[in-house]
Amino acid sequence: MTSEEEISFGEFSLFPGRKLLLRGGEPVRIGQRALDLLVALARRPGEVMDREALIPAVWPGRHVDDSNLRAQMATLRKALGETEAEARHVLTVPGRGYSFVAPLRQAAPPVPVPAPSSPAPSPSAPDPASLPLLGGGLPARLQPVVGREAEIALIAGHLATRRFVSIIGAGGIGKTTVALSVARRLAANYTEPPLLLDLGALTDGALAPAQLLAVLSGAALSGAPASGASTANAGSLASALGGARRLIILDSCEHVIGAAACLAEQILQAGPGLQILATSREPLRAEGEWTYRLPSMECPPEGAPLPARQALAFPAVAFFVERVQATGALHSLDDEEAALVARICRQLDGIPLAIELAATRVALLGLGPLAERLGDRFRLLMQGRRTALPRHQTLRATLDWSHDLLPPEEQRLLRRLAIFQGCFSLDAALAVCGDEGEDPATLVDRIGGLVDKSFLMPQPRRVEVAYRCLDTTRLYLTGKLEEAGEAEAIALRHARHYAASFREAEALWERLPVAEARARLCPDIDNLRAAIGWCLGAGGQAALGTALTLSGVPLWSALGLMDEARQRLEAASAAFRGEVEPDPHLGMRLYAALGTVTVFLSGTVEAAWVNTLVFAEQLGDTEHQLRALNGLALGAMRRDYQEALGHALRFQQIAWRDGQPADGPVGDRLVGFILHMQGEQPEARRLTEAMLARYPRRTLQPHQNKLNFYDQRILALATLARIRWLQGEAGPALALAREVAEEARQLDHPSSIIFALGITLWPLAFLMGELEEAAAARLVIQRDLPPLRGWVLWTDAYRGAEMIARDEVEEGLPLLRAAMDAMSPTSFTIRMPLLHAGVVQGLLRLGRAAEALALLDAALEVARQGTELWFEPEYLRLRGEILLALDRPLPEVAAAFEAALAVAGRQGALAWSLRAATSLVALRRPGAAGEADRAGLSAFLARYAPGEDTPDLRAARIFFRLPLSPGAAGR
Repeated sequence: MTSEEEISFGEFSLFPGRKLLLRGGEPVRIGQRALDLLVALARRPGEVMDREALIPAVWPGRHVDDSNLRAQMATLRKALGETEAEARHVLTVPGRGYSFVAPLRQAAPPVPVPAPSSPAPSPSAPDPASLPLLGGGLPARLQPVVGREAEIALIAGHLATRRFVSIIGAGGIGKTTVALSVARRLAANYTEPPLLLDLGALTDGALAPAQLLAVLSGAALSGAPASGASTANAGSLASALGGARRLIILDSCEHVIGAAACLAEQILQAGPGLQILATSREPLRAEGEWTYRLPSMECPPEGAPLPARQALAFPAVAFFVERVQATGALHSLDDEEAALVARICRQLDGIPLAIELAATRVALLGLGPLAERLGDRFRLLMQGRRTALPRHQTLRATLDWSHDLLPPEEQRLLRRLAIFQGCFSLDAALAVCGDEGEDPATLVDRIGGLVDKSFLMPQPRRVEVAYRCLDTTRLYLTGKLEEAGEAEAIALRHARHYAASFREAEALWERLPVAEARARLCPDIDNLRAAIGWCLGAGGQAALGTALTLSGVPLWSALGLMDEARQRLEAASAAFRGEVEPDPHLGMRLYAALGTVTVFLSGTVEAAWVNTLVFAEQLGDTEHQLRALNGLALGAMRRDYQEALGHALRFQQIAWRDGQPADGPVGDRLVGFILHMQGEQPEARRLTEAMLARYPRRTLQPHQNKLNFYDQRILALATLARIRWLQGEAGPALALAREVAEEARQLDHPSSIIFALGITLWPLAFLMGELEEAAAARLVIQRDLPPLRGWVLWTDAYRGAEMIARDEVEEGLPLLRAAMDAMSPTSFTIRMPLLHAGVVQGLLRLGRAAEALALLDAALEVARQGTELWFEPEYLRLRGEILLALDRPLPEVAAAFEAALAVAGRQGALAWSLRAATSLVALRRPGAAGEADRAGLSAFLARYAPGEDTPDLRAARIFFRLPLSPGAAGR
């Protein structure tokens, strides 16, 4: 029975025979052409495949245009959940084609037996695995190979069709282990046992042929050739190897690379049954060579920790745990330990040697302290197996071995490249690491050589190939940079380069949609952080560090990293205040940025905006005056909407008088929003609709990165949806809220998404009883947006309110109250009336009416003091319901409902009028008063459009479909 071919990578399993792609065990919807494209690429991982190779695989026997290939590639990327800019599985190599770059995991294609080029051994021949090993025989494997099953099977499969395969990769990546495992797996396919030739032991590459002859004869060389061995030539090799079918492993070729290439070609010419498996940091570039770049072991991604069972599916974690268990230090793995192990493996770049060395320290230190101390990994990981080769006994020895093989000019370039954090572009490398007058072409060649030698790893990027140095190697090279006395000069070059780069990129936020600008700049964020840290720290370059910080604020905002943005802006502000002659322009921009990001967080924002306004008025800068007034208005909304209205009216006046054409409409929107929150719905609607009629509609709105990083059009549309619901246009309001949410998601801008979903769609869906839609909006915030603490508490509170509305009060009320208790007293969220109303309703359903009344009265008092009056009619109606539950006299209850009706009428809030009138009709007994109430309720119902259907409308209409009875009418 033939085993089924399976190619597994990350969360995916690909079954070419069944034309099936699974993600986490679930089928992925993908077209047939895109699936064929994935199969073609995944069967040849690491190779760059051009159109000539791909089109016959996807469209056999047909001629198709390149656009078809690009279209199917886009479909494939969508199915894999990636974009070309952020490719994790398929990398676009400009001008060449595509390459499958995801590390393979778990299963791999079954290994076919290679067709014999000479007669197979007779059944009576001894099993090759049982033959006595000569000097070049395979060493016994005393421990299992963990986490490399896919790579072993893949390379073994390639040896079925290729005679010469080279495994290349960084030091300690496990090249020799994989090569020996492949040889053991294929041993039975040859007439002679596999032969291992360790070239790392040679001091002279010219000795390589003689070493091979000596191994064949059973006498290994040790630096000088045995008698007659130095005269080895192709003829003697051919004679010694004869017509055997054999696999020869050339191990550790990098330090005698030229000689190893010549030897490989001689072996292949010696007989058709000979195959070569080489290991090296770089390709041998010999005839017939096919290279496979061995990746690091795959680690769990950063983010939410995985359960232990899922974490163990990643090779790095499985290998670490196996090595720790071998020392007796860890019998099982729980979820908390799995998170620490995943962190350790990521810190060690998934390098097997580093992981193995770290595992030996668990018994001494424990997992937590080990994870904390890995920044000093070269002192920590100094003790390996005594029986290992010297270059494999410590992490530093492995890197010393590889580094010392480089010529001095490559060593100099490599240590300078250690200044980069994460990935870097070729232009950045040339700007930072080259010397004055040095030929850029020479540097490009050296960078290419370092890629070949596995010191640098190519990384996907939008329009170019970038590079990355593994963190472990980078830390090692940082020491070399300091030893050379170049660290400070290179750090300054690095900071100046990224200051210039991000300064030029500021225009992108005005020209491009947020998602596109973010995709272009995000790969440089680690280098931005490093440059800021050096400038504001040991570098003492305060002005440069401040400029860098300001340039990064739009990117942090677009990524939702508001806490980080505030921390860095506060550090820059402290450095700015320490300047002898501070630049007012820089100060104005700095305080504006600090005020902007603080809007999203708890704390006082006024000081930053006041400083901004002072600088802006001093410099006559209208744009920053408007930013400051907008920020002051937002800050005041946390206390008093009347105070906020004063700032907004001043904004409106300056904007129409001195601002840009779009600034006046923004002033109208700001005033309109505050009036909406104060309950002035007709005027709020007029101003909001006027803003939308005058404000330019385009992909990138002009104020998106100036006024607190919100899209102004989305704010206006969201506000209009809320007003329309209050004015009795329930269906159109919810439809508009859905449109705004979708528009914000297409913009892919976190703060605008929060306003559209959290301030508009969720509240309207919740108020209209569409709890599933409300929950879906909440889940988008939880799933798709960064886990900013305020947003997390927000969604926890919403979930609690949803549970209370579903009568799951025992679980929902504690969740809602806990989230509210954890909120800052200066946050917007803590004042949301729907949350306070949710607690009140939960208490009421639990029979705790007196507690509910006290809480409601306190919330109503806070709302009145802060003139946040749009919810006042509903507070008053709820007060009547509580009084009813407390058995208060019916006139007192009716007075609360009548007060709600009166306030709702003044505000033009038909939705609240309908609710209050319905409560009043349910209260009255049949009689003259009841008939008058029914007439008023009928008038409210008549103002709703035909076909409208909400829980409030259904509750109101029941009184006109059924006769009232004392029991049905309430108390």
